[in-house]
Order: sequence, then C-alpha cells, then structure tokens
Amino acid sequence: MTFHLYQMPLLVGAIFSIALPIVVWFDRKRVFATWARITSIIACIAGLGWGFLGWLISISTLDDYSRIEGIKGLSGGICIGLVLSIMIAGPYVKRVV
Repeated sequence: MTFHLYQMPLLVGAIFSIALPIVVWFDRKRVFATWARITSIIACIAGLGWGFLGWLISISTLDDYSRIEGIKGLSGGICIGLVLSIMIAGPYVKRVV
C-alpha cells in the first residue's frame, strides 16, 4: 500500500491528539485543572477516531462514504473544540521551578 498525500493530515492529527494529554498531564511548569485533564483524554479519543475514520474512508466503498465522512467531521469538530477550550483556559497554576 502506498502512502498518499491526503493521509498526511490524518497522521499529524493523530500524533498531536496523542501529544495533548501527555503535555496536559506531565508538564512540570504548568498545572492544569482536573476538567482540562479529563477533556484532554476525550479530545485524544476524538482525534484518534478522526484519524481512523479518515483511513477507513480510503479503503471503504462508495456506499459507506457519506456516513463515515459525517462521523469523521463530527469527531474532528469535537476534538478541535475541546483543544481550543483547553488552550483558552490555560494552566490553572503556573509553577516556578
């Protein structure tokens, strides 16, 4: 199977959705609120779902395309919304190390 250019955003999105909870949970300089930690995990699941559904579209038939594309858009929107809410809220407490 060859790697196509349209698969690159799916790969980058999956990597960043995995990196978000790691940063929120293990950053030593910033302490995020509990809701931000839980939200980062939900955003990770939604981002991984978005990447998986994008890959699934590339191998699926034309009959399934519109339904999978709709679910993919929904999970991508959920992921972006949750990430933006964490970024706007910022850290709960900033530590000075």
